[in-house]
Amino acid sequence: MWPTANASFVDTNVLVYSADPDAGAKHDAALALLELLRDSGSLVVSVQVLNEFYSVATRPMKPPALSHTVASEMVYLLASAATVVPLTASLTFLALDAMPNYGFSFWDALIWAAAREAGATVLYSEDFQNDRTVEGVRFIDPFVAASQS
Repeated sequence: MWPTANASFVDTNVLVYSADPDAGAKHDAALALLELLRDSGSLVVSVQVLNEFYSVATRPMKPPALSHTVASEMVYLLASAATVVPLTASLTFLALDAMPNYGFSFWDALIWAAAREAGATVLYSEDFQNDRTVEGVRFIDPFVAASQS
């Protein structure tokens, strides 16, 4: 299954913005990116990303505040449109080793480890230093242009 050709990993924040029409330019950028990656067959997420998306997207009183039904449907759709990286002990060990080496929090290290495991050359997220590359995975903030407009 690994690596995925032209794999591009998407972090939770991209999915959350895609579900929040009130996010304006970030919503538009997230939708366009997801559509591009889905259509090219290069969309990769991890089980962690799917779980985090559901948790964040269904928080009451915080955007996008989706219902269980809508958020569940989105998780199913994302899982069917993407390569989904499972969480394994070896991924956890890779993340733990990366934390002191690259200054990642545990959860960000786990995202990076999943992207690396999948052979992704790009990880789209606003949570990492834009344009930094770590062991062949380049971090791109897809909202840099959106936040400047």
